[in-house]
Amino acid sequence: MTQPNIRKVIVVGAGPVGLLTALMLGQKGIPVDVLEANDQVNSSPRGLAYGPAAVRYRRVLHRAGILEKTIEKGFSAGSVAWRKPDGALIIDLDRLDIPVEGLPHSVILPVGSLSGLLVQETQNYPSITVHWNHRVTGVGQDSVKSWVQVQDTSSGTSTTMEADFVVGCDGGTSAVRKSLSGGSFPGYTWPMQLIAVNASIDFDRLGFSDAQWVIHPEHWFVIARINKQGMWRIVYGETPGLSIDEVRTRLTDKFRKHLPGMPEPDQYTLHNVTPYSIHQRCAEKMRVGRVMLAGDAAHLNNPMGGLGLTTGVADVGSLIDCLYGIHDGLASYRILDKYDEMRRQIFLNGTDVISTENFKRIMQDAEGVAQRDPVLQLLAQAKTDSNIAASLAKARKPLSPLQHFLQ
Repeated sequence: MTQPNIRKVIVVGAGPVGLLTALMLGQKGIPVDVLEANDQVNSSPRGLAYGPAAVRYRRVLHRAGILEKTIEKGFSAGSVAWRKPDGALIIDLDRLDIPVEGLPHSVILPVGSLSGLLVQETQNYPSITVHWNHRVTGVGQDSVKSWVQVQDTSSGTSTTMEADFVVGCDGGTSAVRKSLSGGSFPGYTWPMQLIAVNASIDFDRLGFSDAQWVIHPEHWFVIARINKQGMWRIVYGETPGLSIDEVRTRLTDKFRKHLPGMPEPDQYTLHNVTPYSIHQRCAEKMRVGRVMLAGDAAHLNNPMGGLGLTTGVADVGSLIDCLYGIHDGLASYRILDKYDEMRRQIFLNGTDVISTENFKRIMQDAEGVAQRDPVLQLLAQAKTDSNIAASLAKARKPLSPLQHFLQ
């Protein structure tokens, strides 16, 4: 029997990208240590949507054997819309929950819930060990191995762990990326903070879609269904530098005056209110020797369209193919340079550009936007042209700006 080429991988970060990487390596029988600085899964309001690049094209969730469970815990989104400030419909896209070749267009499940599901799945593979309270403080490598310095925050002890490869999936403040780049993370930060709110509120009475973009130069919103029990994610922009108490104080007035339906505080229940800085950034390298990056550790973008989470999941599909090839002796380590090249190109030419266009689209005057915006124009054509609609539904290749948006 041929000796496998990968004896162990260290994955830094127990978010969805890190756990998915670990799961798929473990399914191949490759030993994996997952190192997470926190003591449990992060459940703060973050990403929700896994688009076609994760669900249909790369089929990553399907390949990992968790797509059905993800849909079961969440749901397949059926509609998306662009709306005026009062909630009136500008244009929508529906019937997205109809499967194509057995696969849905996109799946909605908060990342904390997906991470919890993935933790359960990793327990089925004895080659995977998740180490909570393990903070990575340094990364190193030579020609034959890589290693990480780790602090056990529960005991205060430090140790060094070795593996063939280290995969940094430890988010936007990645210690792994910093060890490779010295802190360089090219790009920019948007001049606002994003407020992500999870709330129980009756948007169904307004006839809302599963997701909508409310267009306004200042008082724009993204409103997306989290589950079928009346929980919604509401995202909007705020003045940077506000404390969480200041954000909460201003929220009531923001909702009362500008949120469609103009709800009073007794018409909704807040579950989480979390401010975020938002960035458009990409690491100079996603592979240096035996160390790779994936997900937010490698690139950051605004969340309009769910492209950050989707791109991170698609990173996993590409990286896993490379590591499988190395493990089976079908590829040399040089294939990881192709991972670096292609995934950075996809982010810089796709995710970064499209998410920026998505964001700018909702920060404008809603009057006449359907006539001047090319994506909304195409969507209107799809309403009356069955050929365009069929092409978009199949989403086989990027035929248009709209299809790029959907990816």
